[in-house]
Amino acid sequence: MIRIKKFLRAMIWPTLLVGLIVYFGVNAMRGSRGLRAQAADHALYMQALALQTRINAKRDFWQSRVDAMRDDNIQADMLNQRTRAVLNLANPDDLVVPLHSGLTASSGQ
Repeated sequence: MIRIKKFLRAMIWPTLLVGLIVYFGVNAMRGSRGLRAQAADHALYMQALALQTRINAKRDFWQSRVDAMRDDNIQADMLNQRTRAVLNLANPDDLVVPLHSGLTASSGQ
């Protein structure tokens, strides 16, 4: 009986320390700041970086369009083309080719 008590008393600290090590080990892997969460955060970061790259490219495109329309830099051909596109007009010298005839196969014409 005394040997069992001595043994149990001797095992209390090692058992607590092993439990503590296991606790911190599991949290290091699966916790909110663990290795798995870090990998998920990295994947989210890479998605945000790709989105930022696409947005910057779109912004640069529109910035170049705006820069081309400034008073000191305006090009008459570009202004004419853009105006006709927005107003859905054609230049009398343009050749207009319709993309579809507007007729359906069931109309018999």
